[in-house]
Amino acid sequence: MSLKRDLPTSTLSGFALSGLLILTLLNILLQNMPNSIQTAGNELLKLNVNEGVANAVTTVVVYFRGFDTLGEIAVLFIASLGVGLMLHSNSKCDIKAESNFMLQTASRLLFPIIMLFGIYVMIYGHLSPGGGFQGGVIIASGVLLLLISHKEFEIPHAVIVALETFAGVSYVLIGLIGLLVLDKFLGNFLPHDISQTGLLLSGGIIPIIYMIVGIKVGSEMSMIAQNLIKRSNDV
Repeated sequence: MSLKRDLPTSTLSGFALSGLLILTLLNILLQNMPNSIQTAGNELLKLNVNEGVANAVTTVVVYFRGFDTLGEIAVLFIASLGVGLMLHSNSKCDIKAESNFMLQTASRLLFPIIMLFGIYVMIYGHLSPGGGFQGGVIIASGVLLLLISHKEFEIPHAVIVALETFAGVSYVLIGLIGLLVLDKFLGNFLPHDISQTGLLLSGGIIPIIYMIVGIKVGSEMSMIAQNLIKRSNDV
């Protein structure tokens, strides 16, 4: 039996109109999108010359769209809080098992190297590929290595709270200072010069913001990993 006999004429007409509409929209997007993207990119690069840092991507993430980045770390905080509440239990019966000697020794040797690399990626994110999100996740991976290799290792909750509070308050305070000094939230009120490529202190507040983001991301990802690993049997 043919498709025309199985489907009503109205249904076939709807499919045809939908297909025509999709093709029309795709045609419009393919014609206009490359020019729009190129125009936006050129404008951002022009602004980056006077207001940004050597890594233009960092300028966009933590400066031009700083509000969006603030929202992203807020979402990560909510995710960390949700995982903690979901896996919370009054039981003290852990299911972590003691790892072998080789894993424990290797984790002790690798942890400082992972931490150092994460801090480097976080601090130099305005000069090279990297940044707060990447550095924070690298640091959290080092914490995860200790969590899975040492049964008794645990990050004190007070430390996580202190780090998250410090990072969140610092981010908002820096934004408000920029608002007071330059009449713009997260305004770059510290000396900055994009021509000084390679100098750590050439980005004004931008590297400071990325370090704050790295602290917040690293602490929250570490807490998520700890909550997932140290859950109890009754979960």
